[in-house]
Amino acid sequence: MLDYIFFHETPLKKFQKYLDKKEIPYKNDTEFQASVEETGFTISISDDYERDILKQIEDFYDEMMELNAELISADEEIEEISNAGISVQLADGSTVLADVDANLIYKLSDALTPKEILELVHAIASAVENPDKRPLCKR
Repeated sequence: MLDYIFFHETPLKKFQKYLDKKEIPYKNDTEFQASVEETGFTISISDDYERDILKQIEDFYDEMMELNAELISADEEIEEISNAGISVQLADGSTVLADVDANLIYKLSDALTPKEILELVHAIASAVENPDKRPLCKR
C-alpha cells in the first residue's frame, strides 16, 4: 500500500476526485486517520499499478502538496504546523504514526517522491524490527 498524507482538506478532495477519475480505488484508513486528525489526512492505494500510472499519481500528488503549502500559508486561521507524521507499516501489518517536524517533511518532499520517502521509512522500520549487525558488505 502507498500512503499519501495531506494537511489541508482541499488538496485531499482534489486527489480523491483524481483517483476516482482514474478509477483507482483508495481507502481512508480510519484507524490511522484518527491518529493524525489534528495534523492531516491520509489516502491509501495499492502499489500494484504499472510504474507509469504510479508516476502520474505521484506527479499529481506533488501538485497537491504545492497547493497544500499555498493554502496553509494563505490561511491566517490555521496556526503554523509545527509537527506532522509519516505512517510506518510494521511487519505485523499494523500502522503507526512517526511524529516528524513538518519542515523536515517538506524538505524531504522537495528531494524525494512520496514512494521514495515511504521506501526509506520502510527500510528503517525493517532494520529496527529485524536488526542485522553484519556490515553492509557482508549482507
